[in-house]
Parts: sequence; C-alpha cells; structure tokens
Amino acid sequence: MRTAEYVDDGMCFACGTRNPQGLGLRFRFDGREVAADVTFGQAFQGYRGIVHGGLISTVLDEAMVTLLSKLGVLAVTAELTVRFVAPARVGEPFRVTARLVEKRGRISKLEARLVGTDGTEIARARSTYFRLGSLSAVTHDGASAETR
Repeated sequence: MRTAEYVDDGMCFACGTRNPQGLGLRFRFDGREVAADVTFGQAFQGYRGIVHGGLISTVLDEAMVTLLSKLGVLAVTAELTVRFVAPARVGEPFRVTARLVEKRGRISKLEARLVGTDGTEIARARSTYFRLGSLSAVTHDGASAETR
C-alpha cells in the first residue's frame, strides 16, 4: 500500500467537512483521548426510532482512527469488535470517546465508547489498527495530510 493513496479530501462520511450527507463529527483532543458529540437523525435509523448498528460502529471506528491521526499515525482498521449494550434512539445526543490501549510496532489497539448524556453506555468497541506511516500534517478539514 502506498500512503499517498490515503488523502483526506473532506468527504469522509463520519468527519468530513464537505460531505453534506455525513455525520460531521468534530473531535476534541486532550493529548490522550478524543471525544465528539453526535446526534443521529432519522435518516440513520434501522428499526423505527433506533439508530442502525452500522452507524454506531462507524462512529466508534472513526473515534479510534481519529485518535491515531491526532497522535501522528496514519493507520487503517485491521479488526473491529463492537458490543451493543443498549439501543441508541434517533434524535438523542451521544458522546463518543476513544483511547489507546496498546502500541506494539505497526499495530495499535484502541477502545471506544458511545454513551448517552446521562452516562448510559450504548456501545463499546475494541479495535486493532495497522500503521501505514506517520502524518506530518493532521487535518480533517479537506486539506491533504502529508506523510513522511
């Protein structure tokens, strides 16, 4: 794989600033973890009034890969395991967080959680990422991320 193929053009479904159908996630980074708030509209439901599990998985995965990006790592998902704990209701606000659990060579293991505003856990994920390279400029605003 060539790292030059991995360019952030702002159209990412989860965090892209140029994707009008996307979720528009805006992550905050505290130096250790990332967090973002998300409310799923009706277009993202599976059963009536319930957010589709694939969208929840997407948000959890995005939080983890965004954390790696904030840490200067260009990586792709190698494995993702999601545990659904409670239904996520359309129109309710949630917070997604991610943290690094382990880094060994080109492999990173992370965890993420989606919780309601009252702290109720909706879903949690564990994931393994494969490092492709390092990012010299981390952007999520449509500008290209350069690798070294």
